Amino acid sequence: MTNPVSTAKRSQGGFTLVELAIVMIIIGLLIGGVLKGQELINNAQVTATVSQVKSIEAATSTFRDVYSALPGDMLAPTTRLPNCTAAPCNVPGNGDGRLSNTPAQTPVGAEGENFFVHLSAADLLTGIVPGSTSIGGNYPGAKINGVAILAGSATTAANLGGAISTLDASAGLYLVLTDTIGAQSATTLGLKPTEALRIDTKLDDGTAITGTVRARGATCATAGVYATNTAGQTCGLYIRIQG
Repeated sequence: MTNPVSTAKRSQGGFTLVELAIVMIIIGLLIGGVLKGQELINNAQVTATVSQVKSIEAATSTFRDVYSALPGDMLAPTTRLPNCTAAPCNVPGNGDGRLSNTPAQTPVGAEGENFFVHLSAADLLTGIVPGSTSIGGNYPGAKINGVAILAGSATTAANLGGAISTLDASAGLYLVLTDTIGAQSATTLGLKPTEALRIDTKLDDGTAITGTVRARGATCATAGVYATNTAGQTCGLYIRIQG
């Protein structure tokens, strides 16, 4: 005859060590899969942002070839560009071959505000809805972290305000990756050092203080080396696309 007490005791037994080990392995695999998935997403966002920068550079070259003018700086845009009868697109530039705002200055109310609007009117850039001084309005949003892409012209290295180093920085047309549509400083950032490093490496030399890509942010890098052990969004970028 079966002992009911013995049966109850057996049915109330806990997990064996083997079962616990299997559960821990499954949990580890799930965590690893999530982290790997996040890394893949982040890598895809970096690659997409680099493609955006290259597309804007190509669009700017095409615009200059077709209209013999820099977008945003164009004289009489209303008579030269299609779908350019309303503000801010119809506001003429001064035609001096560069944007009136530096990369460190706010583009709002300056030629940098019309840079992307003119590219859009010429059907060379998508993602612009003219009339709003926000991301997705007059300014495109980068594919990473929703940061803004701004534009400005530098005539001297000092025009890269807030950059970690401006030594040997070249004059030219710059794009700015930033979390603020306005004047740039060491506190208007938006990128993690790992993200800034990957973008810099794909576009330039991977060093925060040299080349055509210059980093901003007091704790973004040390001696030109991106502080990739930092998880915060402590970096912004100046990216020179044309002379």
